Amino acid sequence: MKRKIISMLIATAMAGTLLAGCGSSGNTQTEQSGSGSEEQNEKAKIRFLSAMELVDEDMIRAFEEENQDIEVEFDYVDSGNYSAKFAALASSHEVPDVFWTQSGYYCDQISEGLLMDISDELADQAYEGDMAWKDTYIPSLLESLENIAYTGCGEMESYDYGVPFTMTTVAVMYDKAIYEKLELSEPESWEDFMDNCEKLKDAGYTPLSVQSNTCIDWMPRLFWDQFCRKEIEEDGKTFESGEMTFETESVKAGLESYKEIWDKGYLPENFMTSDLDTTAQLFLQGKLAQVMIAPDKLEYIMDNAPDTMELGTFPLPGIDGLPSRSLGGASNIFAVSADTKEPEAAVRLLKYLTSRTNFETDEGLKYSNSGLNDVERSPELDGILAGYGAAAENGFCPDIFVPTTVSTEINTEFKENLIPNYLLGQITLEDVTKTLQESYDSYLEDKE
Repeated sequence: MKRKIISMLIATAMAGTLLAGCGSSGNTQTEQSGSGSEEQNEKAKIRFLSAMELVDEDMIRAFEEENQDIEVEFDYVDSGNYSAKFAALASSHEVPDVFWTQSGYYCDQISEGLLMDISDELADQAYEGDMAWKDTYIPSLLESLENIAYTGCGEMESYDYGVPFTMTTVAVMYDKAIYEKLELSEPESWEDFMDNCEKLKDAGYTPLSVQSNTCIDWMPRLFWDQFCRKEIEEDGKTFESGEMTFETESVKAGLESYKEIWDKGYLPENFMTSDLDTTAQLFLQGKLAQVMIAPDKLEYIMDNAPDTMELGTFPLPGIDGLPSRSLGGASNIFAVSADTKEPEAAVRLLKYLTSRTNFETDEGLKYSNSGLNDVERSPELDGILAGYGAAAENGFCPDIFVPTTVSTEINTEFKENLIPNYLLGQITLEDVTKTLQESYDSYLEDKE
């Protein structure tokens, strides 16, 4: 049977991954003491729980300065402790009013009745009051979130139980000075990209890496979105039915292409162990020529790039020639508790967090891909980050496609055991596909 959300969060906390939830209450009272007396309004008090470093006390104080009738009790919990914190609040019926969640658990929270339907609010005015809230978003981002709800929950009257916070995309950052030195140009095809990597390697550079070892499943997932798209999306084959398996040739092709990149020496030797700081240092030192990175991880590189660097970004071309879709989309979500006693105040906070005002004024958000229309930034910064917008133009890979992300257990096994041992030649492709299929079959049995 499907696990209840609290149980899921406790299990995920033990696995060291992020989850989410929340909602609670506050009160607004107006007292009148008779004709001619002053109205005394208590502030609406709401609680907000988040595990996003981009949202901090300064952002909440800026909101309170503009909305002096609302008081926010802000609680930031680091990712390692977030799930345990939520489980404790939920078990004691003290879930906060506004909360952060992730796409992988959003549908379970909808099914559990934890989230407030905000479809009417999305059709109402945005924070700035000049258009509907939903119209401030790039359409593909809201579509990504609605597709998550539809895929996980099936037919419903509404698919609007949360809003995206930033548009998670993945692009390749590179130093234009190196490209100019080697007479390279941004690749328009997979063949162009591989040719660039070979030339970079010949010139003594490490051609490519991902932002950290926690993201070493990015490449096979992008490859599968190309190789498996026709079978899954056009032919309607599924892993649940058994028409698709991890032994399917298109699935194996994605893994084989990944190993080819490793075997050619295009990835750094510390690829399996490198954290974000190590990868950033390698890039800033001019040893790593290209890094696949999300915009919310750019701050250190952008703030410490030497004057000799000229940064640029481009979307990774599709390995099988199809329009290239990005990983990400609506990965980070903010929502309102279904049990909040202050829905107007809670929604106003959500509107502010996802507003053009916030993304134009908060210093910590300047490198983020807002996912909003008409956010004003410097032309220079827009030029550097143009690859992120291009990466989202064709939409996003489904969160669960080839189902290595369907559960914490399978995801952890794939990233921490199977990928490293496969790339290093310690296990065969058949070992990888057999282990994944057995794990997935067990997952399906547990769901029954």
